[in-house]
Amino acid sequence: MPRRALHRGTIIIALLGLLALGAALPAPGAPTPWTDKDLPSWQGPTRRVLLEYIYAVSTPGHRDFIPVPERIAAFDLDGTLISERPRLWVMEVALARLARVCGRRNARSQDLAGLCAAAARRDYGYLRRHIGQSLSLPLLGMTRTAYRALARQVFETAVNPVKKLPLRRMVYRPQVELIDLLHRRGFRVYIVSGSDQFAMMAISRKYLHVAPERCIGTTFQVRLELAGGRLRFYRTGLRKGDVNLRRVKAKKLMVRTGLPPVLAFGNSPGDTWMLRFAASAPRRSLCLVLDHDDPREFVYRRRRFLTLARRQGWQVVSIKRDFKVVF
Repeated sequence: MPRRALHRGTIIIALLGLLALGAALPAPGAPTPWTDKDLPSWQGPTRRVLLEYIYAVSTPGHRDFIPVPERIAAFDLDGTLISERPRLWVMEVALARLARVCGRRNARSQDLAGLCAAAARRDYGYLRRHIGQSLSLPLLGMTRTAYRALARQVFETAVNPVKKLPLRRMVYRPQVELIDLLHRRGFRVYIVSGSDQFAMMAISRKYLHVAPERCIGTTFQVRLELAGGRLRFYRTGLRKGDVNLRRVKAKKLMVRTGLPPVLAFGNSPGDTWMLRFAASAPRRSLCLVLDHDDPREFVYRRRRFLTLARRQGWQVVSIKRDFKVVF
C-alpha cells in the first residue's frame, strides 16, 4: 500500500475514534441524559454531581464507564439513611428489650441491674457510656428470629421523642431515591453500618429498598442448638473487634464483595475507612459525606470530619442546601 494511502487510512481511523468518543459525551448545549424524574427530592449542585456521575459510569461507551460487576455502592445507615438523634435506633431496640427483661424478673448480673436502673430513671447518658453492654446484655439468649422481629416492631411503632414522628418516617427520602436510581443504573447497593446486622436486615427491603443479604453490620456471637429437628440460633456476646466501624467497615466490605465500592456515602468518622476504600478504587469513584446542618432534622456538625472530607476531595452534602425534603 502506498505511504499516502496508509497515512490517509490512519487519519480516518483516528477520526472515527474521536467521533465514537464524542458520541459518548453530551455535546455542548445538548440535553442531559437524565430528567426531572431522577432524584426529585434533591436540588442544587450536588444533584447534578450525582446524576452526572451515575449516568457517566453506567453509559456504555463513556470514558468513565464501569462494568456492571464493579458497580458497587456502600451507604452507612445511622445518620446517612435514617435519623440517628437523639438516640440510635438499635438503642431504642435495646431499651424496648430492657423494659421487658427488667419488668418480669430480677436482673441476673450487676451490670444488667445497672442498665435497668438507668433505664428506669431515663439516664440515657449512662446507657451511652456503657453502649457495649446496653446493646448486648438485654438481648442475650434471644433467638435471631425473635431479635429481628423486635427490631422491626420498634422501628415501625416507636416515636422519636423530639420530632414526634414514628421512626419509620424518619428515613431520608432523598437517599432512598438515590438508592432506587443506583439500582436502575445497574449498581449493587450495600448498607454498611455499626448497627446490628440482623436489625438492619429486618427493615432494609421495605424501608430502604436494599435486599437483606446486602446488609453488613456488627455481628454478635451465636450459640447453636438443635431442637425438634430444627436449628436455633441464640445471641451471645460481642467479640472484641467485631463492631463494624472505621477499619472494620472496609474489611467487612472487602470480604463480602471482593472489590472496593465506587460510590460511598457516610456521615461520621466511623465511615472514614469505607470512604477511603472507595477513593482507592481503580475506577472513577464518588465519595459523599452528609452534613447535618438543617433544623428540619437535627443540627450537629462534625467540623473536623467535614474538614477531612473537603481535604480529601469528598463531596460534602448539605441537608439544608441539597435536600428539598428530608423525610
